[in-house]
Amino acid sequence: MPMYLDNARAHSALAVAAQHADMAPEPLPFLWDGSAWTTPSGERRDLPLIRSGMGKWLASLAEVLRSCVFDDRAPDPKRAARLRQEVERLMISIEALDLDDTEAEYTRTDAAQLAAQADRLDVEATAGEVTALKAVSDEVLAAANGRATHLLSLASQFDAFRAPMRAPAQWVKYLGDAPRTVHVRTSAVWDAFCMAEPDVVRSLGAGAGKRALFAAMDKRFGTRRKLSGYEGWRGLSLDG
Repeated sequence: MPMYLDNARAHSALAVAAQHADMAPEPLPFLWDGSAWTTPSGERRDLPLIRSGMGKWLASLAEVLRSCVFDDRAPDPKRAARLRQEVERLMISIEALDLDDTEAEYTRTDAAQLAAQADRLDVEATAGEVTALKAVSDEVLAAANGRATHLLSLASQFDAFRAPMRAPAQWVKYLGDAPRTVHVRTSAVWDAFCMAEPDVVRSLGAGAGKRALFAAMDKRFGTRRKLSGYEGWRGLSLDG
């Protein structure tokens, strides 16, 4: 027998892991931003730690799926259908009730969570998939560095393993409103964005990042102006 799983089986097992990532007992420990593996908070880590964290995470997910398979927890398509009806009702309510931006965003979040729950109820893991996933977790822990890196690269092809990267306009959309007497300088907005989205900042660079961010701020809060000797915007909260 070969020492390691072949790439096709490893890719298939990781696809199962990506599909069921939100069922894992622990949050995904490492995320792929397109160039390097990081923690969810954006800290870059070395291969030994990534190998250990991802290997153990995959093993714990395999154990959860194994219990679903062997404890006969069958999918529930009827409940999935009811959840999707509720998702549709929530999305219609955004337009019908003329919700403001904050209320609409909360409603969309609720709808997305229900939709994900419905997707899980539609999916059934098989004993073969669980076995392959456990084998991949063992291989991540035991393989040579080159092979372990390759397995992580295979995992990076799935959205569930990608770091959440929001464009400046998306980040601005989630900022809170404040009274017009409150004004915030451009430097404070840039610092807050850098802390929230370090990978985006690294990808864009300071020049392009500031242009994109400030343009999005101007669009939402009005063209920035001189306020008490500095440039900024009125009526926003960086805690939103």
